[in-house]
Amino acid sequence: MKLRRFVSASAASLLVWLAITFVHEVPTQRYPRLDKYPATTLRGTPPAGSQAATPVDEPEVLQVFVSH
Repeated sequence: MKLRRFVSASAASLLVWLAITFVHEVPTQRYPRLDKYPATTLRGTPPAGSQAATPVDEPEVLQVFVSH
């Protein structure tokens, strides 16, 4: 019986939390600014007066074979 009460209370808490976060409006100023080109992905020579960025390794390509 205790397990059933715990699961029910956890589910109810999660439902309440999700409902609150769904209806609570957050101003756009609170979101971090998304940088499309962060300094860690720079390649080539950096602009004058800035620190050199370390190059990023190329991602490994994985081949996936699917048979039908």
